[in-house]
Amino acid sequence: MYDVLFAPSRGKYAGGEKPKVSCLFCAIRDHDPRVWTREIYRDEGALVIMNIFPYSPGHIQVLPSRHVEEPEELSDDEFIHALDFVQRGILLVKKVMKPDGLHLGVNLGKAGASIQHLHFQIVPRYKKAVEDDQERIHKWYLKNTDVFKKGTLRKKKKTRSCRCFSQQRYVFKKDPFVYLSPNPYNRGHVVISPAKHVTDIEELSPQEFLDLFKEVTKVKKSIERVYNPVGINIGVNIGEVPNSSNHLQIHVVPRYDPESGFMEVIGNTRVVVESLDQSFGKLIRYLS
Repeated sequence: MYDVLFAPSRGKYAGGEKPKVSCLFCAIRDHDPRVWTREIYRDEGALVIMNIFPYSPGHIQVLPSRHVEEPEELSDDEFIHALDFVQRGILLVKKVMKPDGLHLGVNLGKAGASIQHLHFQIVPRYKKAVEDDQERIHKWYLKNTDVFKKGTLRKKKKTRSCRCFSQQRYVFKKDPFVYLSPNPYNRGHVVISPAKHVTDIEELSPQEFLDLFKEVTKVKKSIERVYNPVGINIGVNIGEVPNSSNHLQIHVVPRYDPESGFMEVIGNTRVVVESLDQSFGKLIRYLS
């Protein structure tokens, strides 16, 4: 069914022996000699590193210095600081790697995350495969760390009236815009967007970004209350990524175990086991 292995280098990570530390990211933060990484930048509140087993060349991770497992464990100041680093991390990847698009993702629980320390994945996407050595990319990143210096991040000032979601049927609220995905990956898949029309993360101020992620946290808790998933994927598509709207969207996708059945394995067809009407009826009391 699959003729391309997107990230073959991750086979070593998945099947290899892990360092004997309680938290890999805390060990990296503390310069534990049992682990190694390619650090890009740090301050007292956040750390930016390269993913040593990347999904694509230039894949980086941003994490708060303090060990937390859920977004709601961060104070507002800590969250704004982490999100500010996410914005600057995106600028770094764009500046150095010049990708066609980006994925910004957060895995929570048993949703593909093997490290229970909150972190943001910034994954560049390319129309044409990029062949670059990790060491060389790291050197490029280190030469461009000026984007992390305070005062250098300039927000784009472009907003316009927006009717991007005027045709959505299953709407929970309109500011921010929260609605049920019309093409869900799983039952209970919800999307959050800012009310104003923005196309990229850096068009939001840190406070606007924080307010948006507070709504994400509310949606996450509601999904957990209704569906009791084993984990949650939180993801943002930026730029020319397939099936992504031009208006910034944050997808909150519950994950279940198992997820693959006969149709997925034999028919290469995704099956969602309840209708949109049913999902909307279950979630509306918590999200209206």
